[in-house]
Amino acid sequence: MGVTHNATASKFLILILLSIFSGGLTADNISFEVRTPPVVNVGETFRLEYVLKGARDGLNFRIPRFSDNFEIKSGPHISNNASHSGTNYEVWKSYLYIVEAKEKGTFSMPVSTVEIEGVEYKTGEVQLKVLGEGENSEHFQYDIDAFLRTQVSRTEIYEDEAIVLSCQLYTKVPILEVKDTDYLVLADFEVGGKPFYDHEGIPVFRQEKYNGGLYSVSDLRKIVIYPNRVGKLTIPEVQAAFTFDKRALDEPRKGLYPGEKRGEGVDKLLKSEPISVRVVTLPKNKPDDFSDAIGKFKLRSEIKGSQVKVGELFALKLTIEGIGDLGLASAPILDLPNGLEIYDLKSEDYSFFGDSGIQSDKTFGYLIIAKESGTYRIPPARFVYLDPESGTYNVLTSSEYTIAVDEHKIKGTVVASRY
Repeated sequence: MGVTHNATASKFLILILLSIFSGGLTADNISFEVRTPPVVNVGETFRLEYVLKGARDGLNFRIPRFSDNFEIKSGPHISNNASHSGTNYEVWKSYLYIVEAKEKGTFSMPVSTVEIEGVEYKTGEVQLKVLGEGENSEHFQYDIDAFLRTQVSRTEIYEDEAIVLSCQLYTKVPILEVKDTDYLVLADFEVGGKPFYDHEGIPVFRQEKYNGGLYSVSDLRKIVIYPNRVGKLTIPEVQAAFTFDKRALDEPRKGLYPGEKRGEGVDKLLKSEPISVRVVTLPKNKPDDFSDAIGKFKLRSEIKGSQVKVGELFALKLTIEGIGDLGLASAPILDLPNGLEIYDLKSEDYSFFGDSGIQSDKTFGYLIIAKESGTYRIPPARFVYLDPESGTYNVLTSSEYTIAVDEHKIKGTVVASRY
């Protein structure tokens, strides 16, 4: 009995597999449809595909009858296809034609029929719009999932506080070209220095989730701006024209066929939404030595030459770093004792745009000369900045240093030791 049961089970399993791999599915799983782009131009070749889903084979496929408005360039290209995802197994058969549009107008694509196990399946009627030569297909409403978005690093700022304005392209459709970008005049802001970034050619994209969807995102521009008055200020819209890949807007493709054009595009103008920034006055009780720096910073110091001779130079370096713009920040206050003088003061600053906004560091190099011998105490330097989150003025101080200055054997000679 056991042998008979196993043999019966094996036959049953074989019948199931034969049913699956021969396309023997129920009528509920079978469909026959026609696929075509929604719009083409006169003289353009396009893909017209008849797809039998849910079966690998069909009988009595009816060759579509084309009017004189179209010319068959090649086809049918017949292919059997299958895909497997988890427990889902899908099969379909494709009858593909490459067709050229000959006249302008709106036309119904020819229907076709196919027979599966005695049941006839018929494609629905699909309309194709044919535009004249050179007529821009952007007038036809393609469903292009793309938009422009402008953002600022902070939406509530203090007067004279620098923020980063960025313009980004979000798209699910590949682009072929950035045709034109119009950045409107920022009447209420001053633009500071060189942009962090301006696109050249095809932008570089990264993947980012937005409102539940996964988009390709590219920074078109990033600049630093400063408000020129207090109150509610508006950053106007940005508009840009792009050429999107038309092939990605049509049905998914499986290679190119003879006579088919490459890299055709659809032009579309995108506009961002205007955004607002609220600018408030600086908090009261501003210290007299406020550096004009707004952000969150740290201070570190370093000295070169703790034992020198009279007339020699030694260097003190103070570095401010953190989140915020330091381009216009004044030097820390350094109160030197009698007998020491600042011979020269130089500064270097560097900034870039990070996840938290502008990240900067600025170095102040003090060259100091000793006029008399002795032991000198260099008190901590003082740097005052405004923390925009707490609305308070904070003070940073450097380390304290002691310098021993000896008499120089050769009077009147200055030996420079630059840092």
